[in-house]
Amino acid sequence: MKKVGIFCVLGFMLLTSVSGCENAIHKSEVISDTDYNVIKINKDEMSFGVATEKPSDADFYINSNFFTKSNNSIGLVVINRLRHSNRKSGGGYFYVVDGTPHVSSGFCPRMTDYASQSILWAIDNGIKNEGLFRTRHANKTAYRTVMGENAEGQIVVVSSNRLGMVTIKEIVDYSVSIGMVEGILLDGGSSVDYKFADDSDEEVFQSVPDIVKSAMDIDQPTTYIYGNFKNN
Repeated sequence: MKKVGIFCVLGFMLLTSVSGCENAIHKSEVISDTDYNVIKINKDEMSFGVATEKPSDADFYINSNFFTKSNNSIGLVVINRLRHSNRKSGGGYFYVVDGTPHVSSGFCPRMTDYASQSILWAIDNGIKNEGLFRTRHANKTAYRTVMGENAEGQIVVVSSNRLGMVTIKEIVDYSVSIGMVEGILLDGGSSVDYKFADDSDEEVFQSVPDIVKSAMDIDQPTTYIYGNFKNN
């Protein structure tokens, strides 16, 4: 991700966030809090995948892997059982096996249908990664995302809303406070880009809109996790 003068374009960016409400048909939902949007998805309600471009028509998507200055994904990327990028040591994973999604710190099977690796794990069996809080960028406020699972087995995404410039510790503490027991930190800052939509409404957020990225030569994310409701 690249640093960008966020506040210079804040007025424009406010127009790019579409607020939604809790859905009435699916048990999956999006909940808005002061600094965050929280997305909870029942695993049996969606079919999940990983893509190298934004799947704009999907019911749910979020940017995932960190990437290099040359725009190459860092860490494992598997799409339709084909490896597009090699795994790195450490970190954590989103992966799909036999149609079932998982989020895990430090573990990913060798054979998966889809996989996306973060080089930074945040929560492992309810334990926070205290070492992560001591890293050079940990105390800087930025748009951030933690993706994980709760004890009920739901996929949970905690991501900044327009006012949610937070530290790593703040978003990890919040994620644990709402019940997340496994969690990975996805690429943040200018990369944050997500959508959750059902039959009644949608929540769409992009920390820096595409038109601004193009004008300021900011790279697009290289990897997205996505899902579609099975009854659509």
